[in-house]
Amino acid sequence: MKRTYTVEYACACTVGKVRKNNEDNFYCDGQFRLDPYSVEDVVLSGKVKSSSNELFAVFDGMGGEACGEIASFVAAQNCMDFVQDKEQYQEYLYELSNVLNDKILEETKARSLVLMGTTAAMIQFYKEEIYILNAGDSKIFKLSKNNLNQISQDHVALGYSGKAPLTKFLGIPDINGLSPYIARGAYKVNDMFILCTDGVTDMIDEETLCKMLTEKKSLEDIAKNVIKCANENGGCDNATLILCKVHK
Repeated sequence: MKRTYTVEYACACTVGKVRKNNEDNFYCDGQFRLDPYSVEDVVLSGKVKSSSNELFAVFDGMGGEACGEIASFVAAQNCMDFVQDKEQYQEYLYELSNVLNDKILEETKARSLVLMGTTAAMIQFYKEEIYILNAGDSKIFKLSKNNLNQISQDHVALGYSGKAPLTKFLGIPDINGLSPYIARGAYKVNDMFILCTDGVTDMIDEETLCKMLTEKKSLEDIAKNVIKCANENGGCDNATLILCKVHK
């Protein structure tokens, strides 16, 4: 007999202390940043059923390219359009990534640009399993019994002393070069999954992040505190994270 769990979520997004625009976006239970040019902080929370085939995702528009905030917005907006018909799918992340890639390419062409793109880190809850997908350097972690482990793969060029360029992202012209990382797995009650852009992980080391995630506070307060910590540590980039915790 299949069990149904509750997935509690909290999302927080900030422009940071250095950037003048926010190139991050997210998709969280039908919600995303509707105005890509807004610099207001976002905090939201709620609950869904594990059987709902729900999607959570974060996107980081490529800061070195034109219109990064538009690329992440296009990805988030088209997530909503796609998952409205999600009942016909089982695992749909790979198909969704191709749809988003095509939509960003269409927008790039419409704006007469050479390239614009966004990272992607997604998690889909389906019955008693999760599916994850990522492209770029936005990360997915799993926190289980106070142990924090990255379960996504970074796609960055090797051999750089500073910030390395991405080797994979949404909006890549050659579909054969997209090849996102995809995995599946099980989950248990009290497991937490963390999706975040590099504005979080570049400002907070994993040990500190783990301590913050295990504090006895509400999920929303934890999300707000992580974003606050990223800002206090420099806030050099936009920072977005989604926390998903499994309950009975």
